[in-house]
Amino acid sequence: METYPETDVQPAENGSGHPFIIGLICGAAVGALAGLLLAPKPGAELRNDVTDSARRLRRKAGEVYGGASQAVSDVATKGRRAFAAGRDALQSARPSGAKTSSIDAPVV
Repeated sequence: METYPETDVQPAENGSGHPFIIGLICGAAVGALAGLLLAPKPGAELRNDVTDSARRLRRKAGEVYGGASQAVSDVATKGRRAFAAGRDALQSARPSGAKTSSIDAPVV
């Protein structure tokens, strides 16, 4: 039986759960909006409810964005540190008369 490289792809097992949380928040917002629009309420009360729901959604979205932004920043910082450590290890393992390469470029 043949296997194809495309089918061997496995999902990342980092356990972050961020896509689930984002989907949960979006689903809750859509459900709340549908419930508000289908409920028999006067116009002014409905507008107030929609405004309140929008404010809560905006606040939650800001929290999720802030968390995701911090996570990306942390990963980038760890990547820079790992690159620098690898570069330093390579330089210390290289004989003193060896040629240099583009890996010696400074990390910005």
